[in-house]
Amino acid sequence: MSSCARADSELSPLVLVMGTDSFPYQFVDDSGEPKGVLVDLWREWAAQTGTVVEFKHLDWQDSLDQLAQGHADIHIGMGHTDSRESRYDFADAITSVNTYLYVRKSLQNKNHLRDLIPYRIGVVSGSSHEANLIKQLSDLNFRYYESRDALLNGVINGEVDVFAGMEGYLRDKAVSRAVMEAFPLEHRLLIKTIPILPAVKQGNQVLQAKINQGFQLVTPAMRAAIEKHWLGFSHDAKRLIIATPVGIEPYVDIGGDGQPHGLYIDIWRLWSQKTGIAVDFRTNTFDATLEDVAYRRADIHIGYPLDEASQTGGVNAVADSSLATTFADTRYADLRPVWQTYRVNSHLFSYQKRLTTLDSLAGHRIGAVASAPYLEQLHNTLPDSELHLFDDVEQMIAAVQQGDINAFVAASAWTQHYLIKADAWQDFYPYRELTFSSDIYALTRSEDEGLIKRIRAGFNLISATELANLESKWILDNNDRTVKASTTALPLSPAQQRYLANLRPLKIGYLQDWPPMEFEGEDGQFQGINHDISQRLAAQLHLTFVPVMFKDWSSMLAALKRGDIDIVGSVALTAEREKELVFSGPYWPSPWGLVTNLNNALVFSLAQMSGKRLAIVEGYHLIPQLMNDTLGIALILVPNTRAGIDAVLQGTADGFIEKVINMGVELSDSDHRQLKMSVLADYSDQQSHFALTAQLQPLVPLLDKAIAQLSTAQQQQIYQRWIEQEPPHSFVSISWKQAFYLLLVVVLMLMLALWWRNAVRKRQSYRPHDIGASLATLSTSTPEFDPLTGLPNRSILDDRLTQAILTHRREMQPFAVLFIDFDNLTQLQQRLDTTQSQQLMNLAINKLSALVRKSDTLAKFNEQQLVAILNHSKDLTQACQVAQAIIDTCSAPFAIDAEDVALSVSIGVAMFPRDGDNAVEILKKADERLSRAAAQGGSCYRSA
Repeated sequence: MSSCARADSELSPLVLVMGTDSFPYQFVDDSGEPKGVLVDLWREWAAQTGTVVEFKHLDWQDSLDQLAQGHADIHIGMGHTDSRESRYDFADAITSVNTYLYVRKSLQNKNHLRDLIPYRIGVVSGSSHEANLIKQLSDLNFRYYESRDALLNGVINGEVDVFAGMEGYLRDKAVSRAVMEAFPLEHRLLIKTIPILPAVKQGNQVLQAKINQGFQLVTPAMRAAIEKHWLGFSHDAKRLIIATPVGIEPYVDIGGDGQPHGLYIDIWRLWSQKTGIAVDFRTNTFDATLEDVAYRRADIHIGYPLDEASQTGGVNAVADSSLATTFADTRYADLRPVWQTYRVNSHLFSYQKRLTTLDSLAGHRIGAVASAPYLEQLHNTLPDSELHLFDDVEQMIAAVQQGDINAFVAASAWTQHYLIKADAWQDFYPYRELTFSSDIYALTRSEDEGLIKRIRAGFNLISATELANLESKWILDNNDRTVKASTTALPLSPAQQRYLANLRPLKIGYLQDWPPMEFEGEDGQFQGINHDISQRLAAQLHLTFVPVMFKDWSSMLAALKRGDIDIVGSVALTAEREKELVFSGPYWPSPWGLVTNLNNALVFSLAQMSGKRLAIVEGYHLIPQLMNDTLGIALILVPNTRAGIDAVLQGTADGFIEKVINMGVELSDSDHRQLKMSVLADYSDQQSHFALTAQLQPLVPLLDKAIAQLSTAQQQQIYQRWIEQEPPHSFVSISWKQAFYLLLVVVLMLMLALWWRNAVRKRQSYRPHDIGASLATLSTSTPEFDPLTGLPNRSILDDRLTQAILTHRREMQPFAVLFIDFDNLTQLQQRLDTTQSQQLMNLAINKLSALVRKSDTLAKFNEQQLVAILNHSKDLTQACQVAQAIIDTCSAPFAIDAEDVALSVSIGVAMFPRDGDNAVEILKKADERLSRAAAQGGSCYRSA
């Protein structure tokens, strides 16, 4: 118990009762002192009113009872409920807090309260969460905990899949990360914004009035300072401003749409996603961004470089000191490094000749950026060279080409970007034997302790794997990547460690012949993608898996439900299965495809199979859906993948539905040349989960932790291992090259089908007339070139896009995709005849063709949409210039039989690799941006 006293010592102190663990609002620190937003507000109230106060801290329900029983004068703050109103009188609100339902990541599509009726919701006994939830939906079920700490322990141990809590963050880093990994903020549902009200025992109007009068003396500035100290920001601000220098692509720059983008931007957006705190980016020159933070125009500097040599005290020492010794300008002396967000490696670049030794640079002129933190190291390394300083890497590239300097040192990824932009990559050679590492630190003002804590708490929630995935998006060359995916042990609570230590070996079921996901190898051992995934999880969690082989899917699933085995991979999560089993979060994409005879039209929707015979493996979760009478499909149950393909070959079925990755391997056999596969848009976004017996519910959150550590690079490594080798069985006899090239085609089809499904959904709101025609176009065979316009059709577009990705990935160069839609074509066709409509299209396409280079591709996607692939686009600005030129060209009137007709065009712009490193991601981004352009009235482009 502690006290805060001012003036009138003759009065007995007012006893203020509070909870112990509602961090950062009211809690007790490690030394037993009351702390938090509400505590500091009351201390300010005591100072302003000259009142002596004592804080009494108890578990939450006990704190409420103490006030009701008259053992305390005031409760420092609670939410209002009907039951509390009968016991207390409330003063005016002194702050507010958002309350949420946090939903486990493995529970998909739980977007409304009614979706949570089957689950028990964890709440602290006596909290207002229960009452507020019941007011919204009375059918909810609850599990009660004595304190917030007890609730969080139950959450970590897997006792509940949903829990109620306040916004904010947790003191314990391990607990905070464990909770946020399993319950990401994007899954939470808002319960209510709750005013926090001081309370007195019912009938004490005098004290109630004194509380209100005293808080009127606490100014808004005082309140904001207290909130910022504890929350990192004030409720009035609602968001943080991040000072952002530009011109440092791919780390941070301004795109053609005028918005900041880059690796650092994505890192801070991830931080915002983890913390729930909105951020805005204020762009400026590098020096001006430091001023913005120093003079309070911004809260945080996005990243300041410090070299390794300056960090004699280590990372923690740097992050706990000001930059007084770093900046000569005293204006910045109060800026403080808070968190190392990234590390940049810089190398020496020579011109037109590869360096073999640094001795050859003696007596030569070497360039470097004036703000680089490693200048002293560089001078010591090359003492006989003449150092010239520049503002940026573009100036140094030009200086080398003009002969002003002989070589330069700069960040490798930064340099590569501008060398590609200048079309000079082939003339420069990195000397990787000389490396200077610069650690990039977020900066803020030393006085902002609350913000410093919040920044660190947010970055503690980000895993190395998540950073590695962001880095791989922006840093193309593996040699320049500095983030390593996490291979360290997972943060586990003592209770979780005890649970795992006492867990018996688990029986994992797998299918004998279902490559590449799982199969029995020549040595009789469990092999395939699921084997590799399960072994990584076992290593992370110190589990022992005992493989049990099954010949068919239905018998394996039945064994799992009986408890004969403990866990199975590649299971789709359905409401029916959730009644008997528990599920991990998704760990592998599992889209579905359809095999039909080569002579049949491609099928992209099950509606096209109406009235036909469809084979499916017995026990698959799609069976109840396919038995829907409205589809009119006759189902033929088969025991495995090969039997389904045989049914189509033998004519006993018109099609066979199976997961794309497994079917692709089977179809690689030359005996199956008379068959073809299409990807079903109906089931293109399916995901695989691990299914477990209900007794293993506590293991689910731990599996999710381990799955979250699986990086994109690791997934690709596993995929390549099993796709590029031949699974041993007697029926299929193909080389790995055959399988690989065939699967390239399958993957491309998948990408386009995924995009198409999303495109159809989005178009429905503003282009209802073209969907049926577009689906018809998809489902029929077409020549390679459109007979009316002469443009390449879908098949050529698919091939060109695949080739562009392969070529530009190899050359580490960007390219652009423009998705072009003629907004008003449908309306024009209603008043023009067929000949006039085609004349208009031909005139427009002729003009558009003149705007793209011969090395580019302009293709017809459907009746009113085109796609342009702009190869070797230097940057987004260049792509946006082409997009604007297309809009301007089409808006100029075309003469159609003496009538002037203008076309309105909407365009979505996407860049490789910024917006995706495969066809589906790029097309999806372009389509999303096309949708936004059309929704905003058309005749414009969107690139972000």
